[in-house]
Amino acid sequence: MSMEMNIEKSAPKPSSTKMIRNKLKPYIPSLSIIVLLLILGQILSPGFASLGNIGTIVSISTVLAIAAIAQTLIIISGNEGIDLSIGAVMSMGALLGAVLSKGMNTEIWYTVLILIGIGIIIGLINGIAIQFINIPPLVMTLGMTSVVNGFALAYTKGLPSGGAPEILVKLGIGHLGPIRWMLILGIVLIIALELVLRKTRYGKTLYLVGSNRMAAIISGISVNKTVLLTYVIASVAGTLGGLVLLGYVGSAQLEMGKDYALLSIAAVVIGGTSLTGGQGTYLGSALGSVVLVLLTSVLVAVGMPPGVRVLLQGLILLLILLIYSREPKLRQ
Repeated sequence: MSMEMNIEKSAPKPSSTKMIRNKLKPYIPSLSIIVLLLILGQILSPGFASLGNIGTIVSISTVLAIAAIAQTLIIISGNEGIDLSIGAVMSMGALLGAVLSKGMNTEIWYTVLILIGIGIIIGLINGIAIQFINIPPLVMTLGMTSVVNGFALAYTKGLPSGGAPEILVKLGIGHLGPIRWMLILGIVLIIALELVLRKTRYGKTLYLVGSNRMAAIISGISVNKTVLLTYVIASVAGTLGGLVLLGYVGSAQLEMGKDYALLSIAAVVIGGTSLTGGQGTYLGSALGSVVLVLLTSVLVAVGMPPGVRVLLQGLILLLILLIYSREPKLRQ
């Protein structure tokens, strides 16, 4: 007995430095790419790494990071979950945000409540069709994309009216002293989502459902309820993300958020979330968003023609995704 106690006492305890290093390890690839892109951008275009330009990059990254909320939660839930409708939902959120608010601050809370309600309905339809009717997530959310785009087009008659309320514009491009409001929003989202994933019953349940649904069922977890709630949260995040996008751009346009569907998936994968489910963090997805926005900014800064820029961006993106999907050790 005493020998066992001596062995236990003598067992080395991990140092605080080592613990911090282990926690940061999954984010090292994304952080390294961010630093390299900033250095490359500064070399190719002096002033690229200025505080003003970094603030713009952070603002755009925050919009993408909001879209990544949806993809992170759904992909973690497993069962090949992916939401291709998030871009259309964001576009609709921006369009309806402009129309319903009429560009006035006094109408913003009414608009937010309406958009949350619409997001809940879209999420419920997606979740019920996927979980109870067994329609594959890819097929269902692709179909929902057409439905949402059609609804937005019919509602606005193809002519978006209204504008961004001043409060949204301040959020999108305003500052609190030297700090942009979008940076504050991004930090708040990261902290809130990480707490939800790590500390709440929902977050722990979500990881278990994504890792092994049969084990989750045996443990008494309601898989249907968890998946349904996840799709609802994703769609609500999309509609509210559209409002943030409206504030940043300043006006509403048809399909203005369409690119965020695929970009949000790429951000999540770059951030280390496993496409098989049950593994990932929102912080990783947020860093992945910064990587993608930085990549685009570097190509714009060097004066790359739009066509060539899209081609190179696609090729580089495919390369990054290939590296992350073929080298799981980078993400463990």
